[in-house]
Amino acid sequence: MAKLGISSVRLTRVSIPLTMVHAGSMYVIQKAERTVVELTLENGIAGLGDTWGTPEVFGMAKQFAKGWIGKDALDRFALRSATLGKSNYDNKYGRNGRAALAGLDLAAWDATAQSLKISLAELIGARKRESIDVVSSLPAAILQKAVSRDELTAHLDVLANTRLVVDFALEQVRKFGFRNFKLKSAAWSPEWDWKLLNELKEAMPGARIRFDPNANYGPATATALCKRLDKLGLEFFEDPTGEMEGLARLKSAVKTPVATNMWVVKDEQLAPAIRRQAVDVVLGDLFMWGGIDAVRRMAKTAHAFGLKPALHSVYETGISTVANLHLASAIPEFEYPNDASLHFMSADVLAEPQTVVDGKMQLPRGFGLGVSLDQAKLEKLAVESTDIRS
Repeated sequence: MAKLGISSVRLTRVSIPLTMVHAGSMYVIQKAERTVVELTLENGIAGLGDTWGTPEVFGMAKQFAKGWIGKDALDRFALRSATLGKSNYDNKYGRNGRAALAGLDLAAWDATAQSLKISLAELIGARKRESIDVVSSLPAAILQKAVSRDELTAHLDVLANTRLVVDFALEQVRKFGFRNFKLKSAAWSPEWDWKLLNELKEAMPGARIRFDPNANYGPATATALCKRLDKLGLEFFEDPTGEMEGLARLKSAVKTPVATNMWVVKDEQLAPAIRRQAVDVVLGDLFMWGGIDAVRRMAKTAHAFGLKPALHSVYETGISTVANLHLASAIPEFEYPNDASLHFMSADVLAEPQTVVDGKMQLPRGFGLGVSLDQAKLEKLAVESTDIRS
């Protein structure tokens, strides 16, 4: 096929209010910031991507995009080499660099698939599923506004407040038919988490629930808590404690699978995780891993060594949400439901609404991602933008 030259890249940093307050062990927030990528080829086709919306990632994406103008969108490995280098050893930009690359990379994949007149899933491998089960996150606590850590822990000290989270979960069932949930933990009170998870299982006995303290419990506290929770039959403990050694020690003490999206986020961390038998599940995040090739490679490698891969995401636009649907459709090793949080975003940048019905999302029809940008919505949400041309 003829070269698919890249003629321009437009980056728009957006800020999107959430319809709820996200409370967890890492932060309490009421908005999500993303960088939307529009990559146009010399043939006139435009591909879409998005990534983290911090000023640092926006700046790196701008820097990287300058080196992509005139290059071939088909030559993904040359594009990576031009940004992060040939290996993770050469990457001097860290995880922000991988995230910036991933946003551009997604747009290049979308533009390429459109040019070939196939869906993104087909370009990745095959379009095997049209309907994907998705997971609703649950905040550690139900708050009316973003609060300080001291205010959050004071709320958690009142154990009767767990009922607010249960009611919130039941509301997601009524609205969207969710059967899969991820409880974010503030990692403050094991008694709160134990009580809340028991109440969630009692209220929704058929639900699959994963528990995520974002590695903010120490190994001894986390192990003691997870041993108490073992009888609940949770889907998995996601980063219940920190570092690979801490995860391995906890995993040896419980029957419930242990997962991570924090301690295995690049190729060279897979081998020690496998040797140490540190986890059962590796959650691949498109932006932490640095693009589609890296996530696909992780899924195949993890599966070959007896680990289960899954897809991680948090407060992304419809662009990334749809990209994860294509990944789940194309890569059979992804058997767990997809993380999804688009239903908590007060607005989106896509022209086509992406909805959750009966706990599932549908793969869009059409070439590439199968979606289009709504420029009016994008402009309304924009914080800053830049155009990169030759």
